[in-house]
Amino acid sequence: MFARKCKRICGLKKLVLLTLACCFALYARSVWLRARTKPFFVDVSAYPNVSEGICGPECGANQISFYVKTGVEKDEPPIICVHRSIVMHSQKNNVGRGMNVVVINNNTLKVEAVKSYDTYQDDYQFLRDLMTGIKEGHAIIMASFDEITQSLSEEARRWMKLFGAKQVDSIGYRDSYMLIGQKGLVSGDVLEFRVPKKQKNFADHLEKMGCLSLPLGEIKAVESVLPKVMIKTDMKFGADMPNCGLSAGCHDHSFPVMVSTGVKSDNLPEICVSGKIVMAKDVNNAGRGMNVVIVDHKTGQPKSINRYDTYEKDSIHMEILLETLIDMDIVIMSVHDDGSRKLTLHTMEMLNGLGSSLIQNLKFRDVWYFVGQKGLKGFSTLEKISYAGMDGEWPTPLKDSFCVSSKVQSTNYIPDPVARRNDVKREFCKKYDGYGDFCSVEHVDDPLLTPAKLVDDKLAQNAVYSSPIIVIPGFNHNALVQTLETVIMQPGVSRDHVLVAYDEKFPEHGELAAMFGFRNVSVSDATEFSVQVIKALEKGAEMFPNAKYMIVLDEELMLSPDFLSFLAQCTHVLDKDDSLIGVSAFNFNGLDGMQTNKSLMYKVEDFPGLGFMIKMEFFKIRMKHKLKNCCNARSWEGWSMQCEAARPCHMLVPDMSRVFRQVYEGMTPDDRYLTSLFNTPRETSLDSKVSVRGLEELTAAHYDAHLKGLLSGGTVLKPEQLHTCSSNISLAKDSRSYVIFYKNKEISTLRKLWECFGLPFSEKYQPRNTYRGVVRLTYKGSSVTMVTSDSPFSSMKPDNVPWFSHNN
Repeated sequence: MFARKCKRICGLKKLVLLTLACCFALYARSVWLRARTKPFFVDVSAYPNVSEGICGPECGANQISFYVKTGVEKDEPPIICVHRSIVMHSQKNNVGRGMNVVVINNNTLKVEAVKSYDTYQDDYQFLRDLMTGIKEGHAIIMASFDEITQSLSEEARRWMKLFGAKQVDSIGYRDSYMLIGQKGLVSGDVLEFRVPKKQKNFADHLEKMGCLSLPLGEIKAVESVLPKVMIKTDMKFGADMPNCGLSAGCHDHSFPVMVSTGVKSDNLPEICVSGKIVMAKDVNNAGRGMNVVIVDHKTGQPKSINRYDTYEKDSIHMEILLETLIDMDIVIMSVHDDGSRKLTLHTMEMLNGLGSSLIQNLKFRDVWYFVGQKGLKGFSTLEKISYAGMDGEWPTPLKDSFCVSSKVQSTNYIPDPVARRNDVKREFCKKYDGYGDFCSVEHVDDPLLTPAKLVDDKLAQNAVYSSPIIVIPGFNHNALVQTLETVIMQPGVSRDHVLVAYDEKFPEHGELAAMFGFRNVSVSDATEFSVQVIKALEKGAEMFPNAKYMIVLDEELMLSPDFLSFLAQCTHVLDKDDSLIGVSAFNFNGLDGMQTNKSLMYKVEDFPGLGFMIKMEFFKIRMKHKLKNCCNARSWEGWSMQCEAARPCHMLVPDMSRVFRQVYEGMTPDDRYLTSLFNTPRETSLDSKVSVRGLEELTAAHYDAHLKGLLSGGTVLKPEQLHTCSSNISLAKDSRSYVIFYKNKEISTLRKLWECFGLPFSEKYQPRNTYRGVVRLTYKGSSVTMVTSDSPFSSMKPDNVPWFSHNN
């Protein structure tokens, strides 16, 4: 009906023309609509009207309209428009030198972020946002301004490839660059343009506009694309190094590796893999910071070689590389100069995940190497660290060659490192100067010693091991260190029973004692060392009221390994003899070469200082109240107990000393004597277990008779033998016991006699180790007993032997 009506009105010819026109209009409209939804871009020049805030073409539904103009030289910033609105412009004050980026949400097509990154100065934030700030699938529009490559790292370029960039490796200084891409884009319609600078000062700018549809192409998860993108293809290989320094090749499924951390800051690190130097001075930019080689576990060939200057820059770049590893990838790392300054906690945790057990210990200028693996269970056994000194002194360099299996060897337990960092000791050594070897680069990280276990269980209940050890430091703090070290090495010692009584003017001695785990107390108003000693004894008795004995260590002593064991063996004799008040550990006459006897003991009337043990009861009852009279002299002068004949106080003395006194350094009128006494080599026991014999003979009931037996059975040296001797008296080899009878109180006679045996002599001091006018010593393995003319034992002199006198 409608057709007949049209035909009647228009006629047949007009109807046909009208139909054709309608069909063409419908076709044209469909073409126009299709054109509005298909991506396209056009080059533009001086695109007008952007100042009014509207720019870019009209696009179809679900499309993104864009207009991008890179910066013009360094004076005219870039412009980016999205959806016909200006989003980056100098008027908005949101553009700048480097990369100017707009981020677009792929779901809503709205602008998510607008940022400018000065990659001429630093690409840290740019790289961080590419990694984590921009979500997968989001699109970016990027425009350069001025210069973008100065600090554009290899990692940043690789991450730009994850947005579809293809020309990013070719960008040069002051080139113009534009990118429209999408995170995770594998292939598709990425829009990327570059104009090289060539011979100009600046490249010509780029200007594009058009319409986009998302996605731009095939999008994949970053994790699946990242490993392929991150493989470095521009690696160089250095000289051959057969077997990387090993004497023989590695077995199947393993390859040789050599790692060197270099020496100081000048001698650069080296890494060899499968017989080729892959990092060195002129090979793949080896140098300061972290030198990293990623190796294919199947082929033993490098996949990626990088250096990260984590002294200068944050370790984010290295984190990115580590995130790209695939299962079984092997990581070889070497630190040179310093790699700790900007090493982040997150990076350390990532390295822990690859099998490192030491990376968290890395500090300034420490050197370290490590071989780990993606997916490694436990801790790698191929890891070492060498620590720098406290003031940044260069550490001992590391250099090792070894075979690396395709599955890196690991352990479930943290391996004992070759070196440990002792931060407690380092803090002490930073605070106090002058501790020499204790705080040296080689020893500052040595662990502090721990108490040794008592080997002889029979001694465990001996009162010596529950008695206080009073350490009295002098001025020489290095000597104090050695004293404390030899104390803590004593089998059976208890830290809680060691008391360091230090002069309040030297608080460092208290801190040193605390570092060893010992108790410590300050002594005030110690105007002289003898005053400090007296106060220390009083403190010891006060703090250990129930102790049976008190052990006292004078300044600058080192203890023999059997010091406590030696004292413990003497206690049963001390307990049964009231005349014995203690045991000295030092023999004034025990010089080197005399071949003293480790098992031999003497009884003496004098009270030698240095290292000794006294009965606590004797100290409290007979000594404490007259300390200023008896004990205000130095150790080499000796103390005088002034005991009554009815209540004698004798000491036991070893033939071979159990303490060694450090070299004397002082200024006193007795310097010559003291130098001879303490600086002449001395014999000190070095055995950890020595049995002391003949102790019963030292009691009051037996010792006099024992001496008479020695005098009656010994060979008497005639005066003429002594007149002709020098410092090395000649004794017959057929006798092991000798006796000398000499005139007392003749200084020249004493001097000559002491010179015969090479003993230190001073007119100021009486002969040491005297008991009732008798002095005993061992000389070249023989027993020598010297008797004065006023000794009760002088009656033992044969009538045909005259008294030795230097004047006769």
